[in-house]
Amino acid sequence: MKPLGFFLTFSLFFVSCSQMDMVQPDPIEYSVFKYESANYASLDNFDPLLQDLKDYLIFLDKKMTFSIAALKYATVDPNGKEVWASGLVFHPINKKSRGVIESMPTAHIDSEGGGTDEMYVFEGILILLGYTVIIPDLIGSGISKDLQIPFMMAENTGRVAYDMRRAASQYLWDQFRYAIPTETTIMGYSLGGSAALATQKYYETRCANSVKVKEVYASSGAYDLEVAFDVFSKTGQSTYPAIPSTVLAYKHYYFDCHDISLDLSKIFTGDLLANYSDWYSGKYMFLEILDMIGTDLHAYMHPDFFLPKEEHNEELKKLYSYLAENDLTIGWRPKAPIYMTHAKVDTHVPVECAEIAVKRFRKAGANISFITYPGTHNTVGYLFFVRQLFRFLI
Repeated sequence: MKPLGFFLTFSLFFVSCSQMDMVQPDPIEYSVFKYESANYASLDNFDPLLQDLKDYLIFLDKKMTFSIAALKYATVDPNGKEVWASGLVFHPINKKSRGVIESMPTAHIDSEGGGTDEMYVFEGILILLGYTVIIPDLIGSGISKDLQIPFMMAENTGRVAYDMRRAASQYLWDQFRYAIPTETTIMGYSLGGSAALATQKYYETRCANSVKVKEVYASSGAYDLEVAFDVFSKTGQSTYPAIPSTVLAYKHYYFDCHDISLDLSKIFTGDLLANYSDWYSGKYMFLEILDMIGTDLHAYMHPDFFLPKEEHNEELKKLYSYLAENDLTIGWRPKAPIYMTHAKVDTHVPVECAEIAVKRFRKAGANISFITYPGTHNTVGYLFFVRQLFRFLI
């Protein structure tokens, strides 16, 4: 791997976070490619909703200053290939950090929607309360936008988030002499909700002696894609065109990269089958894609998609076998408490994804609370982030 720009190499005490006796260094390369100093006036650069709330946020420290750094760091894709990824680190400048929060990003179908593209992202708002916030772009966004997004690939999501934590740790020490605590809080909404649980699983099953998860806040995520696909196959409607994104991601990483065939003519149909390589190339935003394919799944998914799983064609069965491998609701018992929320009627990510996850986790003995709210996927998302401002105020 050839370094680009200036890189700082650091050694951690651990060789890999899954070993018990770790004494050899674990180097990672990173660089800072964007940096901004900000203050209370920078609220105007955040989401318009936060600006609308500005008059009510009287508890904010108007003298506070903070930094936003965009990092480029070394990690791997789902097949273990070395790649560069990116992410953001928000950190207080003129006051002591209250702790670390790792905030997972929401989904972007277009290639220009990464956190490091925008800098002032809603996922970073807890900097306003004095927390250090780490936000990985994940692969397929930010500087890795030319790569296929690994939608809902749990193991890789956790690994990329962990490598971002490592890069952020060294950056914060180099820049501020700030040593991040072992204890961390993880949060995320939509794809970020799924990524939050994937990161929790990675930390608790692979990194238990280097990272301690205090708590997890997950909202509106698809924690088991088979559940989501099953609901969509019954309703025949989806207001977010993520099913093709997921299929194409799985085709790339699980089939094409291993010279295994997956015949998309047995999964897609209609105009999508003829145009998927263009429509999902990263140059269109989700509303533009939605205008092209619509919300009726019958218009672009193969008729066999709507059959019971045991009646699926062979190509769908191959795809579903990999969906099952990334099910976040089985095969482990979360140790840290999980606070989960979802919209009661969510046409982006079915509420059944959360309901079944809660049922399975409780059966496994996990500490999990669950609240549903009226409203849409998006309104509950805004509520999720605003609630975090008040939750972490104390």
